[in-house]
Amino acid sequence: MSDPRPVPQYGEYATPEEVAALRGTAAPGSPLLPQPSPSPAVVSLRGSTLRRLDRPVTIALIAFGVLNLVQFAGVLLDFEGFLEVATKGTSAEPIDFTDAARIGGVVLFVVSLALVLASAAIAVLMLRQGRIAFWVPLVGGALSVLAWGVVLVAIVLQTPGALPPAGA
Repeated sequence: MSDPRPVPQYGEYATPEEVAALRGTAAPGSPLLPQPSPSPAVVSLRGSTLRRLDRPVTIALIAFGVLNLVQFAGVLLDFEGFLEVATKGTSAEPIDFTDAARIGGVVLFVVSLALVLASAAIAVLMLRQGRIAFWVPLVGGALSVLAWGVVLVAIVLQTPGALPPAGA
């Protein structure tokens, strides 16, 4: 049984009835089968709830990262002095932090600046594409915390007298 109609050309559209016949389902609006309605959870995820909150949350997280970087810029660029002040009155007061602390502070500042700029750029690009982006500044913040830990361990390992002797 051949169809007497010509084959559609590129750009031509089939009617909803033709699409339903090809799929083997009832046509939309047909009294034979009721149209399925999506579940409320799918509607809220697809529609407004998550997407509506994504943009302000992402912008707030980016702003938080920028404010933290501005707040800690002075500390990071004079990290040796900061560590001297921070250890005053503790058992670590006699430790003389060397150039490792100064270099470590500059490294932390550069890494934090790069993470803030990269996460902001990626998040803005994702927001413009209509994709969920709040996780990007969160990952940038987690990487920043990881960098702080690595740099502080490196500073302690390179500072004479920061660790007790092996036999003690």
